Amino acid sequence: MRKLNLIAGLPRSGSTLLCNLLNMNPEFHATPTSYTIDILRNIRSTFSNNITAKTHNRLEEMDAIRNGMKGFLEGFYSDKDVVFDKCRGWTSQLPLLDEILGHKDTKIIWTYRNPIEVVSSIERRYMDTLLLENADESAGANFTTLNGRIDAYINDGSIVAQPVWLLDDAINRMGLGDRIMVVKYWDLTNHTQETLNRIHHFIGEEAFEYDKDDFTDLKQTTQEFDGFYNYKFMHTIKEGGVKYKKHNVTLPEDLIEKINVRFSWLNEFVATR
Repeated sequence: MRKLNLIAGLPRSGSTLLCNLLNMNPEFHATPTSYTIDILRNIRSTFSNNITAKTHNRLEEMDAIRNGMKGFLEGFYSDKDVVFDKCRGWTSQLPLLDEILGHKDTKIIWTYRNPIEVVSSIERRYMDTLLLENADESAGANFTTLNGRIDAYINDGSIVAQPVWLLDDAINRMGLGDRIMVVKYWDLTNHTQETLNRIHHFIGEEAFEYDKDDFTDLKQTTQEFDGFYNYKFMHTIKEGGVKYKKHNVTLPEDLIEKINVRFSWLNEFVATR
């Protein structure tokens, strides 16, 4: 592995499409939703809390653990060149990754879509698979009303809100804004080659002609079993082209206002990028 980059962002915001576009470049390897961050955190947890590890002087063993975690990443991607590891949780774990890798060269590509469209897409998938429960619903969240479902989608710790607050923390509190590039779904689907050029420039890679055949050679290269989440969050793309798809569930004005107020910081921030 020559270079590791990260992909995070909002759900339903084009990250699957982005990964499959990047995989058109033979030097790039973009993953489906990845578990590598969980393996690294599990190693850290074992080092911190394992009863046998606690009998050691762990301050003296930190270099060994760091090297082991770095070795895992390098070994896991040993046959890849430029990697894009996709997971929404990476935004808050960049300092840990810096500590493991020993440098601060890793960049995050953060995908954005208007939160109204994000929520509309989630609600559409929920209604299209109504005989199957949403994970939040099965955990006890109120899904019997539209208002209850919207709250479940956007409240603290929710699937839509959590990545936003992680981004807020990374930029406004940890000072990592220069290492995070926001990619808007509109730009990715309407100005695809130009957006990919910007990504290449951001990560320091030479440009690549993705649209030489007008994206007719775009194929699905990332696979995720969406049945695990009761098919509420599909990770498929339309092969053979790139097209903007508007998700438009008619929401009452008060709920639209609630979503806009909830994510006002994000929308204002993205407008300046």
